Amino acid sequence: MDKKRYVIDTNGLISFFSRVFEDAPEFDGAPAISQRTRSAIELAVSPYEGGVLLSVPSTVFIEIYEKWLRSGEFFRKFFYEVFIQLKQSPNVEIRAIDQEVLENLLTVGGCLAKHDLHDKIVVASAITLECPIITVDHKIIEFVGNGEGKIPEVLN
Repeated sequence: MDKKRYVIDTNGLISFFSRVFEDAPEFDGAPAISQRTRSAIELAVSPYEGGVLLSVPSTVFIEIYEKWLRSGEFFRKFFYEVFIQLKQSPNVEIRAIDQEVLENLLTVGGCLAKHDLHDKIVVASAITLECPIITVDHKIIEFVGNGEGKIPEVLN
């Protein structure tokens, strides 16, 4: 069975797992994701084979570690309630930053020219995989809407 693949960014992951992040001192709420997006992520994080493949660029975890994992208690909560669930799902892949992503990173410009590097790597991953991106980041949504990266669509 062919799976529908999506790349997810940090904000999309935090929005889906907001119940975990709400205990972090820095958390001031996450933009809501649509029911369609929530359903796609739920299918992906299921412990059963499904029709959705969620690709999580490794830079998403780097950004979470840099910005959110400030205490051992929150680190453990994130590790057991988010990372393990993602890692154990047959529908989730954690993707390394490979040569093709780095080459596509050089093409990410326009409204994202001065944007956060982590976000540009996520966008480059979606370009590499030629698949939709899950995000609530307005700049990435604008980038995709302008057709700059040839990413088919945004789920938000």
